[in-house]
Amino acid sequence: MESDSPRTSSSSTLQRGKACLNCRRRKMKCDGVRPVCGPCSRANRPDDCEYTDGQGRTRTQMLEDTISQLEARVQELENPDGTSPSVMLHDPRSVFLQTQQSPPPGPSLRSSPLFSPMTEFSHGSHSSSASSPSVAGTGASLQSSTPRLWVTSDEPPVHVAQELLDAFLQHASDLGFFLHVVRFRHSAFLPPGNANRPISALMNVIYLWGIHLTGKEELASREPLLVSRMAAQLGNAVPATPSHQILQVIQAKLLLANYFLQIGHFLAGRHQSDSAASLAIACGLHKIRSAQPMPAFTSFVDPIDLGLQEPRDQVEEGERINAFWAVFCMDRCSAVTFGGPSVISDTDASGMQIDTPWPLEMETYERGQIYPNLRTSGTLRSFFTGLNNGWPWENHGPLTQLSKAAALFERATRLAATWRPEIPNVGSFYSDFVAIDQRIDEFKSQLPPLDQVSSRSAPLVHLAYCLGNGATMQLHATFSSQNTGSRAKCLAAVMVMIRANQAVRAHEFKYTAPVLGTLWAAGGRVIINEIIALRSFQVEPTPSPHRRDTELRNALEQLQSVMAASAPRCALMNYQLGRLQQESAGV
Repeated sequence: MESDSPRTSSSSTLQRGKACLNCRRRKMKCDGVRPVCGPCSRANRPDDCEYTDGQGRTRTQMLEDTISQLEARVQELENPDGTSPSVMLHDPRSVFLQTQQSPPPGPSLRSSPLFSPMTEFSHGSHSSSASSPSVAGTGASLQSSTPRLWVTSDEPPVHVAQELLDAFLQHASDLGFFLHVVRFRHSAFLPPGNANRPISALMNVIYLWGIHLTGKEELASREPLLVSRMAAQLGNAVPATPSHQILQVIQAKLLLANYFLQIGHFLAGRHQSDSAASLAIACGLHKIRSAQPMPAFTSFVDPIDLGLQEPRDQVEEGERINAFWAVFCMDRCSAVTFGGPSVISDTDASGMQIDTPWPLEMETYERGQIYPNLRTSGTLRSFFTGLNNGWPWENHGPLTQLSKAAALFERATRLAATWRPEIPNVGSFYSDFVAIDQRIDEFKSQLPPLDQVSSRSAPLVHLAYCLGNGATMQLHATFSSQNTGSRAKCLAAVMVMIRANQAVRAHEFKYTAPVLGTLWAAGGRVIINEIIALRSFQVEPTPSPHRRDTELRNALEQLQSVMAASAPRCALMNYQLGRLQQESAGV
């Protein structure tokens, strides 16, 4: 059956005012076809196609009427001494309560950025002060908030958004945030519809992390709804996003992956991590400043270039460089944590070699110290062989150290997994084993002392310490039960991790990287095996086996204690702690 249309022929011009609302907003040429016009149908957005020409009330009109009623009701509630109520409303919590297993705590009507105008109406909760809060001030401000409407847009009121953004930015670098903080903060508060404003998916995942970090129950109960909204936004983000904002899509996916690992949605976390890595490779972020252009070869296929436009300045180029290495770290850690392959392969396959130079701190990009003609090639491969072909100066930035540590951690794990007693070329394996073992030792010796690292950089450098020593444990794990040298190196690596935890007071971290749960649990297993070995070989020349056993047990208890401090906030940490406690119960 053909759709109704106000036009008399396909070539006639649509009368003024007859276009649908969606085409007007998007400045598209509407054909006026009902119930869904051509542009909305081709964009797969039939629900957005609405008309306001008097032929029935649209959803938008009904929504605006409802908003007006709610605003009138709020005005009456805020002025109880005024006239008698002229609007009777249903309980705005009713729909929300039907979607939850239990109602949110407290009798007041609360809301969050989770409610969109098309799903539900509720009262918002935000502070009466718009000043930037401290860590303690954030919680107090949210707790003493006053109700406001949060239904006219996907964004919270400005001062609530500022509180959540500040809570997030205090831990941004630890969470994998690679964008320029000052620029981002400025753009985040541009008016809706501004082309320079961050995409909704990125803003919502930052609000999600802000809610998570504040730890307020009245906000945390709304997190699942915000996650649901973000899944839809990210699903449509790539086709609807200009090329200069693709970096924001990658950022949103990276932050969401980290969040999923925190709350125990491991498969979803790995999915978002893989998606971010695939998008980074598709956009050519692994080929920034590459000295080796794609080789030409005979083909009947004309490939489509998906690379991003040239960066507008060195800061934007720096964001892209740091974006790649932040995604790289997540990809490598996820591959080991979940026992699967990494997405960013750095193989000999055409176009897969990593040429992007190591990341720098954002202040370096700001100062304009980037040589415009510098080109690099084989960044990761050169690192494994002990060469430096990147920047002409020493680069010991936290993200560089973390990237190198993650590379060594994954490489050691992958190499150790290839060992079989019957492998045909034992000599080749042994050569690779010795080379990576030496490279790990060199890297660890170059890490700065943790007591000389700034508080801002300490969490990332601490993570690099743990990943570097985790690489040692992974490489020597297969041989530790027969070879005393491998066994000693594994135990020494665990003790370095324990001292690193003490140096940065890791038990006080408000955010703990999920991969630390994997690393600390692995260290606990090394100690358990050492305790068992100590019991089995009492003939070892030690003055006091009992004292040695006590030292090992104390070390195991320290690891479990720091894990227990983070377990309530990180599901992956909680999972690893439970497994370690089960394994240590019989020792």
